[in-house]
Amino acid sequence: MKKHPGIDPRIQEFLSALASETRLNLLLSFADGKEKTVGELVELSGLGQSTVSTHLNQLKKGGILIRRKSGKEVYYKPDRELILEHISKLTFYLRGCC
Repeated sequence: MKKHPGIDPRIQEFLSALASETRLNLLLSFADGKEKTVGELVELSGLGQSTVSTHLNQLKKGGILIRRKSGKEVYYKPDRELILEHISKLTFYLRGCC
């Protein structure tokens, strides 16, 4: 995705992370409000572990997920505060430009 100089790069990463049906479906896996391990997300999605890990990393890079490691397990959950912050900034930008 081409970077736009007027938009915060973090917002661009956020939008880029959401621009995938697979990543959106993974994000919906958290609708129950519980954090999930990579293994749980593999099972829920039916995708391979490397595919899920790649998409989770994109969601983390976009400020959508938080990662936590406990022993050998890696847990993910939505970063609700940062998501809301990004949406607020995007709304502000859109009100000014469009």
